Amino acid sequence: NDFNQLVAEEYVKLFDFQGDTLDRALRKFVKQFTIIGETQDRERVLHFFAARYLDCNPTTFTSVDACHMLTCAIMLLNTDLHDSKISTKMTFQQFSDNLQELNDGADFSKDLLKSLYNAIKNEQLMDEA
Repeated sequence: NDFNQLVAEEYVKLFDFQGDTLDRALRKFVKQFTIIGETQDRERVLHFFAARYLDCNPTTFTSVDACHMLTCAIMLLNTDLHDSKISTKMTFQQFSDNLQELNDGADFSKDLLKSLYNAIKNEQLMDEA
């Protein structure tokens, strides 16, 4: 509802992501705010995160939607790479292929995707409780 949206918009303003890589900003965010609920609820929260990230780093992505798509992909990658119940882990090529043309109709830079993939592979976003 409108009230919840205003609260979310004000809450994310408490975060300063200026100069942070997307994975570093996401780590800061999930360290302070546990994202729970159904997939649709999680995506809504991540949309607020993406909007704030772009506010702090206006030249990094062409739109909030592009940043949001990549943020959701990072969350899925994190689960895929670090959930012990998943035996076959996503490769970089699969991660990259899943994101084709999702940067407002274009592809994300391979260097960006490789950097994000390796960052998540080397260190999960949040410690499991």
